[in-house]
Amino acid sequence: MLYPNRLQAALLFDRRVHDLEAIMRDFVRIEGMRSSVSFHLSENNPGLFYRLFDATDELMVTFEYVDRPANAQVFQPALSSFYTGIVTPDIRERITRCDSHILLEVSHGVMGGVEENPEIAAMFEAIGRERSGASQPQFERRLALLALMTRIAIDHAMPLAVHWTQSDTLLSGELFDRIAAGNDAPGPLHIHPFLFGPTAAPGESARVGIRTFGARHWLGREIIVQPNVLPWAANLETIFAFLRVATMPNGYVIPDGDTFGPEDRSLSYRVLHHNAGANIGYAAPEPADVPFYELVPLKHLEYGFVAAEHVPDANAFDDRAFPVDIMPEGQDERMALANEWFEKRKLAEGIGGRFEVRKAGEGDAPPAPEPSPPTPTRVIAPTPSQPGLPGLTGRGLRSRVFGRKEG
Repeated sequence: MLYPNRLQAALLFDRRVHDLEAIMRDFVRIEGMRSSVSFHLSENNPGLFYRLFDATDELMVTFEYVDRPANAQVFQPALSSFYTGIVTPDIRERITRCDSHILLEVSHGVMGGVEENPEIAAMFEAIGRERSGASQPQFERRLALLALMTRIAIDHAMPLAVHWTQSDTLLSGELFDRIAAGNDAPGPLHIHPFLFGPTAAPGESARVGIRTFGARHWLGREIIVQPNVLPWAANLETIFAFLRVATMPNGYVIPDGDTFGPEDRSLSYRVLHHNAGANIGYAAPEPADVPFYELVPLKHLEYGFVAAEHVPDANAFDDRAFPVDIMPEGQDERMALANEWFEKRKLAEGIGGRFEVRKAGEGDAPPAPEPSPPTPTRVIAPTPSQPGLPGLTGRGLRSRVFGRKEG
């Protein structure tokens, strides 16, 4: 679902916590200084439950303390992820120590997110009523509020673990606090990389792929990178770059079959679009349960990787002064292709990028199949604005990658 309304976080503790009212009051004070929102207490069970509502923006937040362990079954999907064990190796032991927990929730609308109940959602759709908070800015506002609520709670009482339900991310309280500090959305808190791949034979390097959970909340699709020789963290950086370009102002999704990469040509990935039900090889023989964008690595110079199908950089040409011999023979087909390039160039330039076309020559690997065989591979190469090294947050790489394709 795009822009889910009801967002929750659970903080797990190995002791009783008596700070819920102080946490709530600190949130009201801090958010009041940060924005024009004015929360009013609409429901109150001292020490156990507080519901706040802002009538101007129709924002509802709740703070709830539960003096018993959380239901461990809720965490099983997150615990099945290798990523969870990598970022918090002792996460299972932390969960077994849980004696109490705090639940935090944010939603838009006077109904507190109940519109996401399938029956109620169907009723509202039938009468033409739009879902509350169903826009990217409102969604990201909810995410920011929930992160603030969680960090304030952590400041009062460090939890064993935090379960961020939007991306089904489960991690230690200390790590959550570091990741959530100043983190833009979508970022590592919002995109859970489920790692997968075949068992490596003796003497072979492991090939790891990534299937995301959380990208659908911005793009309506998840993202997948098939197992390959590149470090999974390098592919994750590219996923964040792809997301950032897709969600930034004037952004767009890179078209099916097109490639993207930074201005310095240090890496290149092709984007493929898969509908739900397609067999894309991530969990054969089952078809994909949701639609996906697949990122295919073509070049990553930092790791000495160049795929056979990568079209050399020297084969680039200006789409406004294209070689006649690479164009389709028919006049209508030529005009359609030139118009397609024109529209894509406008999209790239709209986000500060640059549109580039390459031709696969003799001896080069051919581009991905196109409707017309002479159609060259298309590349959008971005212009850097804030050069920096890629980091776990993806911010370094995202600042260098602006190109994207749409399909």
